[in-house]
Amino acid sequence: MNIQYSEAPLRLKKSSIGLALFAMTGTALLNACADSTVQSSSNSAQRAVAVERYEVVQTLSANGDTVLGGTQTGVVTVSVDGGNTWSRKQVSTTASFIDSTFCPDGSAAMLDVYNTVWTSAGDFKDWLPSKFDKPSSPVAIECHSSGLWVLGSGSNLINSTDQGKSWRVVSFDEDAQFTALAFTSDTHGIAFGEFGMLAFTNDAGQSWQRGEPIAGDFYTYDALFTDPFTGYASGLAGQVLKTTDGGVTWARLVNTTEAPLYRLFMHAGFPHGVGANGTLAKLEADQWVPVGYERPVLSYLGAAVSGNQSIVVGGPGGLLRTVQSSNSSQADPS
Repeated sequence: MNIQYSEAPLRLKKSSIGLALFAMTGTALLNACADSTVQSSSNSAQRAVAVERYEVVQTLSANGDTVLGGTQTGVVTVSVDGGNTWSRKQVSTTASFIDSTFCPDGSAAMLDVYNTVWTSAGDFKDWLPSKFDKPSSPVAIECHSSGLWVLGSGSNLINSTDQGKSWRVVSFDEDAQFTALAFTSDTHGIAFGEFGMLAFTNDAGQSWQRGEPIAGDFYTYDALFTDPFTGYASGLAGQVLKTTDGGVTWARLVNTTEAPLYRLFMHAGFPHGVGANGTLAKLEADQWVPVGYERPVLSYLGAAVSGNQSIVVGGPGGLLRTVQSSNSSQADPS
C-alpha cells in the first residue's frame, strides 16, 4: 500500500495497511474521483450504486465471471458477469477490507484490517466474521486446499481449516512482516516478507522453512506464479523479479513503465500488473510494458483482476472500472 507514490498504497506492511491508502495529496484524490465518474452511461449507473465517491476499492478477486470487491467502509461489491453490473452489500460499518480470496470450493473470504476474516459460502449475501489475535497487523489472505491463510506482522502466518473457527499460528519470531503468499501446487508454497524474507513449505503448510533472502532487502508488494517454477515478484521503485526455479533464485526484469506494480494477475494468458500513476502493465518477452487505455486514471490503481474478457480495476474515489484488453496492448473501457 507518498506523494510521489513511491510506496504502495495497499501493501506497505501488502497494504501498509489500508490506512496508507489515504497517503496521497488532495489533488490526486480529486483526480481519482473525477476519473471514476467518466464511464459509459450504463456502466456509470451500475458503478454509482455499487461504490460511493468517498469509498476506496482496496481489493478485487475473481473466480470465472464472478468478481468481488471490498472497500475501506466494509462494503462488498459483487458482479456475476465479469464486472459489467454490480450489487452492493454493507457487510459491516466498522470493517475495512484490505484483501480477498476465493477458495477451491467456490466460497470466498475477505480480510478485515481489524483482525477479522469474513467468509461467505457462495451466494455472497451473508458474511460471517471470525476474529484472530495474530498477526496483530494482517496484510494478506489466501485460500488453498490446505485452508485459509492470513499473514502479516511479527513474521506470522496463520491457518484455518474450518473457515476461521480456529487458527494455527506459524511464527518465525522476527520483527518483520510477511506481505504476500503464493501456493505453486497442492503442496508447495512461498511466503514473501520484508528485507527479502522468504519461507517455503513442501507439505501444504504443515511445516515452513526459511529460505535464502532475496538480495537487496527486497520488499514484495505482490507475487504471481504461472507454474510451479516460474514466478514474478513486484517491489519498491518499480522493481519486478523473476524466478525459474520455484523461488530459490531471482533475477531482475526490465520494467519499462518504471512504476511500482502493487497487484499482479493473469489475463488472457499473460501476467499483468497495476500500480502507481494509473499504470496498467503486461509482460512481453520478459519485459513489463505499458498497456494504454482511454481516460487513464491519474492516481494509483490499487486492485485489479481478470474478469471474463475484461480487466476490472479499482482504487480511490469510488473507482471501480472495467477495461478491455486487445492484442495490440490497448485497453478500452467497456
